[in-house]
Amino acid sequence: MQKEFLLYTTEPLAYPLDESIAVCSEIPDSPYVISNTKDTNTQIFAPEVDFYRKNTQDPLSEQIRNIKTLYEIRSSTYDLAQDMDYSQEVGKKLLIVLGEKNSELKEKLDNDGFTCLALSPEGIEDVNGHIGALTVKTTKRMRGELEVDQILWADAPDFAMKQSGVYDPEEIGWEKAIETLYENDGVFTYKNFVQYNPDICQYKGRLLEETCGKCEEVCPSVAIIKTDEDRQLHFSDVDCHGCGGCVSVCPSGALDFTQMPRDAFAEAATYFKGHTALLLPRQVEIDDLPLPEGVLPFAMEGRKYLHESHLLMLLQQSGNPLIFYTDFVSKGTGDAIRIINEIFERKYQKKAVYVCMNVSELEAAFAVKESLEECRFEMDDTGLRKRESFTYRLAHLVGEEDLGVLETGEHIHYADMQINEAACTLCMSCVGVCNVAALTAHPEDNTLKFNPSLCTDCGYCEVACPEKDCLEMVHDTLSLAPEYFKKRTMAHDELFACVECGKEFATVKSIEKIATMMKPIFGEDEVKIRTLYCCADCKPKVMFRDHLEHNMEGRKRV
Repeated sequence: MQKEFLLYTTEPLAYPLDESIAVCSEIPDSPYVISNTKDTNTQIFAPEVDFYRKNTQDPLSEQIRNIKTLYEIRSSTYDLAQDMDYSQEVGKKLLIVLGEKNSELKEKLDNDGFTCLALSPEGIEDVNGHIGALTVKTTKRMRGELEVDQILWADAPDFAMKQSGVYDPEEIGWEKAIETLYENDGVFTYKNFVQYNPDICQYKGRLLEETCGKCEEVCPSVAIIKTDEDRQLHFSDVDCHGCGGCVSVCPSGALDFTQMPRDAFAEAATYFKGHTALLLPRQVEIDDLPLPEGVLPFAMEGRKYLHESHLLMLLQQSGNPLIFYTDFVSKGTGDAIRIINEIFERKYQKKAVYVCMNVSELEAAFAVKESLEECRFEMDDTGLRKRESFTYRLAHLVGEEDLGVLETGEHIHYADMQINEAACTLCMSCVGVCNVAALTAHPEDNTLKFNPSLCTDCGYCEVACPEKDCLEMVHDTLSLAPEYFKKRTMAHDELFACVECGKEFATVKSIEKIATMMKPIFGEDEVKIRTLYCCADCKPKVMFRDHLEHNMEGRKRV
């Protein structure tokens, strides 16, 4: 039977570990799910375990509990992950674009069984496709198009580097680039790092006007392509780097990071109560670094997917500031950190998130961080969308105070709305195009309501509104006041009763608008004018009755 947790160490432990953790001084043959070393037969490598053991200043009793906690965090996120493994066949056709080094390297690769083509950069116009199926468009004086499996290109242009299977030795190093060619020979394995919910996407189907598409703008490859003709997003998992940058800029939460979905992050956050979370992306190397008492590492597979909902969730669960140790901050995550810090500064006069890019900055953050126990709030985020989770949590933080309004920035969008009630006919076109339920129709009291905290600022309601000077968005504003998180009535009207049967079938304003438009066309025809005030069932009856009366009068005259 497969065991779950393994701690491999060649040195005696100074304390016992929980019985769920197998401790071995020799590499075991048995498989494990999670291990602190890559050298064992395990599915998940958890380097944060040794990092914590080596550097923590927690008392022994806490160390015993926390080591088990680190394994449990990994286990819970593994269980809730949505990523799948895929593979792509890769042949031996290589293109090398290396200038003077072409011939020397070509000979070596040819001897190793590869079929190599060599071109100068000037002979290439474009590169399309993906690893295992790359199409190289050459200049007219060349051959037209070449089909290759991988490309080694020194100082490659951006258009080439966007495709999977293209490696620049000047960027990643010659040894690493050539090693990658050999590693991918035969088969290339990859994952689906992004999960997409088209129902709440702010780009999909917006045919009248493009209202989003930030995910494609920040994607460093061709993993996300948008087609303007039909406003659709197309995803190529084989080209995806797994950075998660698209997730952090998605306003509605239509995109999620499969290796750490929001439900998995919410579950992991519950383990950090009373701890300061040290966020450690996989891309950042960790070794010797004294961890003050109460600091617990949070291992992350990606480094760009964090958004405002993630940050606030972890802050409120832990009751402590977050420390993000990274060498890069994505556009969306950067905006989220700025917004969260401004909120906490206004509410508590304390900093919430520290970004540290080197050890000295990390040590400085450890020295000045302050407890945020007053922000603690527990709620069940399971199944909630990104906006719903954030708005419920932020509403609790704001409470009954008015902390003012802040600007949300280029990559994270919140908004408010103004409606001229006199011009609104409650046609509900705006409700029909709002796919995040920020705008809602309420037939029970004939009102249009709006919850600004759920609004993604797509502006499509503005485009869809048929009335002149009726609906206007207040873009990129996040109000930190209680009323911002509640539905408020934007327009109200009475129902109009059919003049024939008395059935209520439309609002007074809509009937008056149609009547104002049609009366000049109908002229003095009282019957047609009367039909404007009839329900759909009575309109034909009125017209038919008028027709019969005219026929009867005609017969009497005869």
